[in-house]
Amino acid sequence: MLVGLSKAELIFVRATAVVLIYPGLICFAYFVLAALAGGVSAIAHPFSILAEVYGAIEILWYVFWFLPFKHRLQKRGPVPARMTKEERKELFTKGMSTVPDLETYVRGWFDKAHMEDIRRDNLKEWLLWSLFGRDGNFGDDAAELDGYIQELEERMMVTFKKGRGDAKALRLSFDPIKMTHRSLLFYSITGFGDIVTTLFLLSRGFQFYRQPRNTFFSVFPFRPMTLLSSHQSAAPEMSYFYRPHTSKRQRPIVFIHGMGVGMTPYLLWLKSVPRDVGIIAIELLPVSNKICPPMPSSGELVDCISKILAQHGTEHDSFVFVGNSYGTLLLSPMLRRSGLAHKIDSVVLVDPVALLLHLPDVAWNFTRRRPRTRPEWEIYYGAATDPMVAHTLARRFDFRDAILWREQLLGRRATVILGGRDCVTHPAAVASYVYYGDVETHDLAEERVETWKATPGIWTGQWEMELMYLDGLDHGQAFLMPDYVPTVQKVVDTYCWKDALGGEFRKNTGDYENG
Repeated sequence: MLVGLSKAELIFVRATAVVLIYPGLICFAYFVLAALAGGVSAIAHPFSILAEVYGAIEILWYVFWFLPFKHRLQKRGPVPARMTKEERKELFTKGMSTVPDLETYVRGWFDKAHMEDIRRDNLKEWLLWSLFGRDGNFGDDAAELDGYIQELEERMMVTFKKGRGDAKALRLSFDPIKMTHRSLLFYSITGFGDIVTTLFLLSRGFQFYRQPRNTFFSVFPFRPMTLLSSHQSAAPEMSYFYRPHTSKRQRPIVFIHGMGVGMTPYLLWLKSVPRDVGIIAIELLPVSNKICPPMPSSGELVDCISKILAQHGTEHDSFVFVGNSYGTLLLSPMLRRSGLAHKIDSVVLVDPVALLLHLPDVAWNFTRRRPRTRPEWEIYYGAATDPMVAHTLARRFDFRDAILWREQLLGRRATVILGGRDCVTHPAAVASYVYYGDVETHDLAEERVETWKATPGIWTGQWEMELMYLDGLDHGQAFLMPDYVPTVQKVVDTYCWKDALGGEFRKNTGDYENG
């Protein structure tokens, strides 16, 4: 998140988006106006010819590339693995127990519809997607679905009407994907930024581990480092930046970025990490504003990470996991992989979307929200409606597999760094969940927020679960704002130390505030 809340910044974001998304239409409008104002002599001017040729190229790109590409991305994704009845029941019960307000929760999954428009068949349709991973007839699952609805009615103390109302559930796997065009100008700029980012990281001691050279034409903008790098990733589906670990007293870092433009937003932080601390910075190209093959499944991604760690021997047998936004979605699958979980010594989650992922906020904010503020417009243009990002969220993402629960983090040190104005997650609920272990309504009161505001000053890095609440910051700003990058690095650096400089690890005892 690069911008603040001023009106000038809103105008800048929207104007920039128009220029980057619709340069072909702008050139066409110029051609029409020039022809009307100056006739043949105006449109025959060298500058006009240049604008007309470029505009024609962009229009052809839109018609012959984007429209077919958009149509192709609408196809159904892979069918997720079916959970057992016991697993579905556990997920439903655990989810219902960590909801700040059940009515807001239900309405959120139905695009803020009125409760009277949400009836039993609407709920069944939603539950069939969220718990069973399918659509169609309720069939043999009808009785189990009725049981979930009955439990929901008891918790809400309401009775849902029979039949189907006007409400439409958010079912990302089956809903049409909303995406916006990306021009050749846009890809030229992001491709240039990708090259500059790579050169910067190489100058800081990193090595680029590429995908096989025969994948060069499968990623656009083209990446010269795929041809030039002498290092090849052990995982053909995943490229990454690697800096050797030479410190004897500190642990290395494994970092996974969020949605946007890859590693570029994290250069300030990566620069701040001491050079003797090793880093594996994993690239997720489908959420990096690129045209590329679709995102692998979480199981395949974890396989890739395991291969990459093995490629560097015992160097990363104990590491600090750092994830931002989308990058936090891989932590839960990693923790469930026994051969990998024991290597994760400690965890730093910055603006995590994985915690409380069953709440509708992340899904609704990315796919249904009508942006109004400047940060919301930046999320809308810069990430949510990018073709590959939108496809990843809708067709290659299983929230049941990615959701991260608090108890999964216990037994190791973990810190959640959260912006108080986060426009993607539900920051108050996430803060309460981390700090207190629940999301009861009273925990979201103003006095609780005042308590969270003090966390940067009382953070120790010694407890199982700690919160660092950055009041006033929006999604992703902790990595982008120079004043807050040292705060992130303080947490990471503390966890990296193996000796007393890292502090004594103490398990939470339930008296977090006094402890």
